[in-house]
Amino acid sequence: MLVLVKKLKRKAYWLLFLGLCCLAGPVAAQAPTAVVRQGHVPADSLFRLLYVPIEVPAGTAEIRVREDYNHEAGNVLNLGIYGPEGYRPGTTAGFRGWSGGARTAFFINAQAASPGYVPGPLRPGTWHVLLYASTIAPAGIDWTLTVALVPGPPGPAFVPAFAAPAVNNRPGWYQGDVHLHTLHSDGRRTPEELVAEAGAQGLDFIVSTEHNTNSANLSWGRYARPNLLVINGEEVTTTAFGHWNALGLEPTTLIDWRYAPADSSIARYTAQVRAVGGLAIINHPFFPDTINRFRFAVRHFDGIEVWNGRWDARNERALAWWDALLRQGCPLLAVAASDTHTAAPSPNQLGRPRTVVQASALLRAGITQGLRARRAYLVADRPLNLTFTARAGGAPAGIGDTLAVAAGQRIGVAFELRGASAGTVTLLGENGVLATSPVASGGSTAVRWQLPPGLPRYLRVEVRNPKGAMLALTNPIWVSSRPR
Repeated sequence: MLVLVKKLKRKAYWLLFLGLCCLAGPVAAQAPTAVVRQGHVPADSLFRLLYVPIEVPAGTAEIRVREDYNHEAGNVLNLGIYGPEGYRPGTTAGFRGWSGGARTAFFINAQAASPGYVPGPLRPGTWHVLLYASTIAPAGIDWTLTVALVPGPPGPAFVPAFAAPAVNNRPGWYQGDVHLHTLHSDGRRTPEELVAEAGAQGLDFIVSTEHNTNSANLSWGRYARPNLLVINGEEVTTTAFGHWNALGLEPTTLIDWRYAPADSSIARYTAQVRAVGGLAIINHPFFPDTINRFRFAVRHFDGIEVWNGRWDARNERALAWWDALLRQGCPLLAVAASDTHTAAPSPNQLGRPRTVVQASALLRAGITQGLRARRAYLVADRPLNLTFTARAGGAPAGIGDTLAVAAGQRIGVAFELRGASAGTVTLLGENGVLATSPVASGGSTAVRWQLPPGLPRYLRVEVRNPKGAMLALTNPIWVSSRPR
């Protein structure tokens, strides 16, 4: 049953809002109108969207929302909100924020908002608070939604500060972390703190990938550093069907997440990413098996995050899946990322692992074009770097290139690794291992291989430590036949 309580002015009820008032920005000191809604989510409503309508009158200066529910047995009731411009799946016109399960209270006014939410004018009309259960105990979830509508003048407008699209115009190999989180979703650092750590870790670029919100992308310019490129993105989090990263977005672009594989709409959203020059990357496809396992058709995506955080069995599965797709002739990009949520030291520390991209310049278009061309390799940490080329009588081909080979011609492969501990470097093709060589500890390892006649479809390299954990991994050099 839904219960509507309007214009509550009793002292006891007002105390319920005191915590929310502390979160909120400055507004006129007028008594708010309070709205309370209550309901129950039964156990069979996992991953269903529940929209709770709230009438917002003209003259409202701030909206404050608090969600209360029984957290027993790991219940998680995610939280977001849409304005009167539209809330149905397929439109993001009314989007004003999403915090998922990371917070249970937020505020929005003209000039400020809680992390994950978008400040701006509060249009009168019907707003919709979105509740989305991603874990439900057998008894279900009893919830209460408390909304304070604070009257007053709107105050000064929010002024966005977008990240600069370029740092330099120099071609080179640039190190970046393409998957990370701040307080704008479920991370534990402010954007300013994360930028400072990126500098300390020697990263050239980072990609902002908050869950289902673009709120962080509106303000990265406030924390700019002269040698760090911040690229806008979003982790599109469908929860029931997997996560994927939209990399290289415009700062105001938002990619909707409210659909299932059966809707046959995923191509629409990945096309939206590519329309602004971005890429759609499948995230941690096997983490964990019970939820978040990826269930959309792989043909709609540009790449796979084969390495997420510390190397483990789930990464091994992602690597095997990617390699199987390569053997099938599906040339997907492989990326590595920390998926960092907390400050160092942590299991998913920023920049460990990282993706190293050959780009025409350190600018958004340069990095995304380098990734699209699959001119990238993956390393566990900052000190590691490598070169990998193949030659068949002509100019060498590098990572992401296609090497043309005449019938009967041998392929010469050159690989050099710097900054690695002891381990093994392995050259692989579509039929498995082609060659191996030991890695010299603490120095530089240079390897030359001559392959017997025959055309592998592709060549790629893995470097592992003595325990089998990945140290470095390349995208392929592709091989094609040419007439003599």
